[in-house]
Amino acid sequence: MRYQELPGHPGVVAAAVHPNAATARALAPLLDAAETARAAAFRRPADADRHRVARVLLRLVLADHVGGRPDRLAFARQSCAGCGGPHGKPLLRDHDGVHFSLSRAGDRVLVAVASVPVGVDVETVPADGVVRDVGAALHPRERAELAALPANARAGAFVRCWTRKEAALKATGVALVRGAADPYVGSGLAPASVPGLRLADVLLSEGHVAAVAHARDRP
Repeated sequence: MRYQELPGHPGVVAAAVHPNAATARALAPLLDAAETARAAAFRRPADADRHRVARVLLRLVLADHVGGRPDRLAFARQSCAGCGGPHGKPLLRDHDGVHFSLSRAGDRVLVAVASVPVGVDVETVPADGVVRDVGAALHPRERAELAALPANARAGAFVRCWTRKEAALKATGVALVRGAADPYVGSGLAPASVPGLRLADVLLSEGHVAAVAHARDRP
């Protein structure tokens, strides 16, 4: 499978779905029963390919990081921060010091691996209706920032904000179970400072926008 570490973002790798779809199908035996069942559940072949590329990429990257076999990796989940159920932040069994995050959208898959909690998110630029509907859930300052922009600039600003938000919430293990208002990450050209996190935009191309967040090391 062809993938590359992104310049300026150690531990973050990206892969394109379409060029890797056939390889991911060939490597599907690396996946466990749950991953295989999820791929089979997709009605659209393109969605199944995106899932397989994502899961195979995650296994290859993690196996290289820990020095194991990709088909022997076992995943679990922390308790949900919202309800306490067993569907919270994913983790790698038997490797407590390894943190990772996975995101996929359009033709891009991103994986981040770190020694501290990490979150990564990639999105495609949304339609105006999505900006209007989902934007209402953002922090009041972010909503005000978007409202002050010309209509043709809002989609780009919104998706910058949204990827930062998702990355930050994934890094903290909260995800969106408590809503999308906090933390404030901003919609401008640079992310706002978020306490306890190092938040950065990830430069991609072809209509994809991404961000990565790392927990700051404790002194």
